[in-house]
Amino acid sequence: MKIVPLGKKVLIRDVQPSQYYPGTTILKTEIEKEYIAKVIAVGEDVTTLSEGDTVKYHEHATGINMKHDGEDCILVNLDMIFAKVIDE
Repeated sequence: MKIVPLGKKVLIRDVQPSQYYPGTTILKTEIEKEYIAKVIAVGEDVTTLSEGDTVKYHEHATGINMKHDGEDCILVNLDMIFAKVIDE
């Protein structure tokens, strides 16, 4: 099933640290949770983010857990996302 957010909603997928930092091996016990996600889809009123962006989101983000193309995702309000991560 494909989900298309409405308004100022953003569909995100949590990214594990090993997915975000390629080539690293990190034991789960050594990881402090980083709230980093990939943007899967954005609502029509969202102009600051695009599909595929990497973002940091609020640790207490409330949203709706759902499946999108078989993957676990979270539908959150735009104000729960506070930064875009840009690799240099």
